[in-house]
Amino acid sequence: MGKKNAYLEVGKMLSLISQIGLTMVVSIFGTFFLGRYIDNLLNTKPIFTLISLVIGVGGAFVSVYKMVIGYTKRK
Repeated sequence: MGKKNAYLEVGKMLSLISQIGLTMVVSIFGTFFLGRYIDNLLNTKPIFTLISLVIGVGGAFVSVYKMVIGYTKRK
């Protein structure tokens, strides 16, 4: 029974790590490309790209923080 619980715990950790990675990648790259698209439409090269990149990084870290806090509270 102890071995099964250990495997379940490893599975939960791998799930959390992959969810954190996907959240970071999608948030950061999604907002980066959105800002780049807006810059190309308005012909204002780095402004919206940088603003959206900062928003994406901040949002990604907030999401990861909430995920980790939620996971640790369940334990």
